[in-house]
Amino acid sequence: MTRNIFNAYLIVDWSANATPKRGADSIWYCLIQRHGRGLRRGRLCNPATRRQARDEIADILKNLTADGQRVLAGFDFPNGYPAGFARAAGFAGPPWRAVWDGLDALIQDGADNANNRFAVAAVLNQRISGGPFPFWGCPSHRQNAALSARKTHAYDEIMPERRRCEAWLPRSQPCWKLYTTGSVGSQSLVGIPVLKALRDDPELAPKTLVWPFETGLASPDPGQPWQVVLAEVYPSILKIKAKTGEIKDAVQVETIARYLARRDGRGELAGDLAGPDSLSRMERALIGDEEGWILGAGTFA
Repeated sequence: MTRNIFNAYLIVDWSANATPKRGADSIWYCLIQRHGRGLRRGRLCNPATRRQARDEIADILKNLTADGQRVLAGFDFPNGYPAGFARAAGFAGPPWRAVWDGLDALIQDGADNANNRFAVAAVLNQRISGGPFPFWGCPSHRQNAALSARKTHAYDEIMPERRRCEAWLPRSQPCWKLYTTGSVGSQSLVGIPVLKALRDDPELAPKTLVWPFETGLASPDPGQPWQVVLAEVYPSILKIKAKTGEIKDAVQVETIARYLARRDGRGELAGDLAGPDSLSRMERALIGDEEGWILGAGTFA
């Protein structure tokens, strides 16, 4: 009989809104838990701010782990950047962790959602290229010599436009795009510091791992004292349609949470955590060191 890797599945749809917001295009999260042989929805929430979301999610993880639960917490923004970004941005240390610490030091994100993400993008552009590259996208009044509203440069081997996981998902947006339809770059800039806060929370840190940075492209080692795995998800990996009157973001987080729970119950999630078989050893090293991976990229049907 297959043993589930997790008991609970928390999926979070993030937002970079600069003011408190609820409803469509705001933060939603859903908690699905195993209940006997079935699944039940523990939470479906729509906090108005990132600070509120961070605090609520931290409390949920603490309560679940106190009950002995093992939790997969998936966030729908890039958890890393293309290989070479950490070095180019001047972040020292193991690349993925250097980026997390570096962004946390730069990003200012208030309790009211006011944040400096465009200014941070300009600072990073200045460090990397001395001009409006690689980050782009902003309101016209935010443009300056180091940040453009439109893409101005071609990407290359030195600074790729996409991570390896995104090649498997052509509809996904590059992490450099900060503004307008489909952009995820701003969500990463304000979201990665939240992941760092969860990973480093004194109560959660001893039992939390970040996939694939601390686990490799693999299931977490059952020999380690972990209870929480933080991961990256991409709800549009599935074709999810909301019914009339439903909010798509809310439907997506619940659908993905249930989908992952069912895959775990069938023993398929371990393959998703391992990534596609076709990845080379070098690619797996880059993914684990810096780029990260989208759960299900190359393995979902």
